[in-house]
Amino acid sequence: MVIYEKWYDLYQEAEKLPVAEIKGEIACIGMGGSGVTCEVLKAFRELETLRHADTVIAVSYSGETAETLLQVKESLRQGKRVIAVTSGGTLSRLCKEVVKVPGGLQPRFAFPLLIHPVLRMTVQGDLSELKEAVKDIRGMREQSSSLANEMFTKIPVFYASKYLGVAKRFKQEINENAKYPAFFGEIPEVHHNEVESYVHGKNLYPVVIEGDKVDEITSSLLKARAFKVTRPLYDVSYLIALAGFLSVELARMNGEDPERLHVIPKARERSKETLLKNKCLLSFQPDSY
Repeated sequence: MVIYEKWYDLYQEAEKLPVAEIKGEIACIGMGGSGVTCEVLKAFRELETLRHADTVIAVSYSGETAETLLQVKESLRQGKRVIAVTSGGTLSRLCKEVVKVPGGLQPRFAFPLLIHPVLRMTVQGDLSELKEAVKDIRGMREQSSSLANEMFTKIPVFYASKYLGVAKRFKQEINENAKYPAFFGEIPEVHHNEVESYVHGKNLYPVVIEGDKVDEITSSLLKARAFKVTRPLYDVSYLIALAGFLSVELARMNGEDPERLHVIPKARERSKETLLKNKCLLSFQPDSY
């Protein structure tokens, strides 16, 4: 069974996790499949930079992400409140306040376990739409299969303004699961540069996550495949799950195992060695979210 088919159950597990109450300005930090949680959160809550935040939410499923650990250590040194969302590891030992999530998954597969407690701590209201959106497994399979057939042999590029985190997630999922190039761009910035590349970008497959009128301009200019967000929690949850199903289908078409990673483990290890050796805090700390 594809892990994305179990996301309804993961959301149910996430609902039971105890979380902290937060007041004041919030920053959210993380990398990769964990850090995209913070990117998605930006659509629902304005975030502050680390420098100006009262509370820092640190998201690392493994608890061993070097970049996140460096930021957490600096935040603690500055006397900030830090809440970890993690399955364990070094991060859980560094922080006094920990939202402990079930382990055993790769970070990108654990999205429901990460986003649900983060939203509960930062956004008021009913979050039941998150799990309701991932019920229609058959529908997501059919739509992902259709999308995969359309974009196979092309380079998918995902665009958004308010929902940039969703665009980034699509890109990440295709990169990691399908081992295939995919990119994302921020609207309206791309109106000042990237849209011009489509003059000779016949092999690009543009997709726009529409949350504002400006996104519709991008869709029209690029004749893009568009997904309109009208029910924010529901649609975001659905689209992120769809990204997973799509990436698995593309992996199948490429003859790849979605769970196997060829290059990322080496990149993580080398990055960790370099960061710890050079203590590159300044590369990450001042303006990170």
